Amino acid sequence: MVGMAKTTSAQTKTAKGYSVRDASKDDLRAIVGIYNWAVNQTFATIDSEPLDAEEAQEWWEMHGKRSKLLVSVDETGVIGWARLLPWKQRGFDVVESLVYVDPVHHGKGIGGAMLDELIKEARGLGYLTIVASIATDNRAGLALYTRHGFGVVGTIKNAAHKFDRWMDITLVQKALD
Repeated sequence: MVGMAKTTSAQTKTAKGYSVRDASKDDLRAIVGIYNWAVNQTFATIDSEPLDAEEAQEWWEMHGKRSKLLVSVDETGVIGWARLLPWKQRGFDVVESLVYVDPVHHGKGIGGAMLDELIKEARGLGYLTIVASIATDNRAGLALYTRHGFGVVGTIKNAAHKFDRWMDITLVQKALD
């Protein structure tokens, strides 16, 4: 299996006033804020309970060692985050990606910039396939991944219960060779 050793990616500055860089522990509060908003307000995640400070710390310790975590920042601070991690941890040479953007900054290309960086990282680490599990109701997420060359490979029906109803999950993938 390909390892998830931290690679150093240079900060990528865009003409739109934001940049993408490796996350640091100092970014955790902002990352959790964006994530918890998505938990409470959207179908972007199947999680239905926000992370508290202790859970966030545990999440950082657990995932920081085996994944690549990026943030997008502007003059106000962290405005999005993205993560690349080995998929399902069972010997697959497949990597999974997650992308979250502060709702104030939706529609500005931030998610796409972070996904581009994750794809570059995955290639650099030697992965041949990148996947994402997206709530089928998350039209913006599905559109983002489709624009970046991902194709739908299946749907898991009734995968999670959130907002008083069952949700389906769409699995998308992109070959990196």
